[in-house]
Amino acid sequence: CALPISLYPITIVLSLCDTGSVLPETVRLPGITIVEGSRGLTTQRNTGLDAVPPTVEYVLFLDDDAELAPNYLSSMEDLLVSRADVATASSHLVIDGLQAGYLLTREEAIAAIARYHPQNRTEPGEGVSGSNIFVRRQIAEKVRFDERLPLSGWLEDFDFSIRCKPHGSVVWNLETCVAHLGMQRAGREPGFLVGYAHIANSYYLWQKGVIPSFGKLLAGFWLPAFGRTFQGLLRRAFSRNSVWRMRFDHPGRLRGNAQALLDAALHRLRPERLLDFV
Repeated sequence: CALPISLYPITIVLSLCDTGSVLPETVRLPGITIVEGSRGLTTQRNTGLDAVPPTVEYVLFLDDDAELAPNYLSSMEDLLVSRADVATASSHLVIDGLQAGYLLTREEAIAAIARYHPQNRTEPGEGVSGSNIFVRRQIAEKVRFDERLPLSGWLEDFDFSIRCKPHGSVVWNLETCVAHLGMQRAGREPGFLVGYAHIANSYYLWQKGVIPSFGKLLAGFWLPAFGRTFQGLLRRAFSRNSVWRMRFDHPGRLRGNAQALLDAALHRLRPERLLDFV
């Protein structure tokens, strides 16, 4: 971060499926641990957790395109120290390139963070944000991420949050914030896989009871997924932004949605089937 940081982490673990993608200057930074494992967000997070030193009490899971406010770590640590009831927390999301729909630079992210007015309060949440999950180490060890959610692990944050709730509260900390560049990873997975995961992963979470009812599955997950896809198709039809059109494959997402519904009708819908299409 370009702004003064109020607290530094004890260690930073980079969990990768290809260590060759790390810049040499990153490897030389103090306090960096690099681990390599199987591809997939949930698997990589669990592998990273295994590499955290045993003395560490709190763990922060971050997307690689998240920009933290300077007070993020100190505010989150103070929250969990002062409130024994809190199991996991995320901060306020000031800007998200995925939602904004344009290429968000780091400079824009830092500027958005600087404009944020912190509030000395928390709000209860149904789930935390996958871009920044701050959690007690002992709870993360018990809950862990569900490795049946492959690749980008769509809804892994919601699933993790719901399974943390028996151990304590899930909250949003409004005293600090984070910016999610988002667009930097928009092109990593073809739209077909994203659209398939929107249906398949939520269906799996309903099957295992994380989503409590089929009505909640339809109203809270499937219909919004279709809504975002059709909204994206309309925007694509009228947008002259070639970067946006290139990074967001909404026609592919629609095909993925349709394939997942067909698989549900044929009783073969499961999140691992994504790997059949890679």
